[in-house]
Amino acid sequence: MTGMKKTLLIIAVLIIGTGLIYAYYIWNKPARDVAKEKGIHITAVAIFDSFTNNEQTANMQFLNKAIEVTGKVSNVKTNQAGQTVVYLQSSDPVFGVNCTFKQNPGAINKGSTITFKGICTGYLSDVILNEGMIIK
Repeated sequence: MTGMKKTLLIIAVLIIGTGLIYAYYIWNKPARDVAKEKGIHITAVAIFDSFTNNEQTANMQFLNKAIEVTGKVSNVKTNQAGQTVVYLQSSDPVFGVNCTFKQNPGAINKGSTITFKGICTGYLSDVILNEGMIIK
């Protein structure tokens, strides 16, 4: 083997090794526990309006953070994975805030006012929260 081939082989092995180490780290990274995080308190109407008025600013404020949202339940559904999804009313008659719960939150009645905490993952017509848990 020539010197150039050895150098390229060593570089390739280092790149692959680094990639494998990084993948192992990400795979074994502990899951986020929303219950232990302090949430940003806000109403469903306020967070929805923040995203509809200026999505870029709202992303900087809320994206990937624990959020405690209070609002009136407009709908409760079960997604394809069997998880409960709760929809809260907003200032828009069609769209609002939805939260997917990691564990079944129990009976939630349409029209009731609840507070839940979840991780804000963005805005796609609705403000989306995941890893939800009932606060009250």
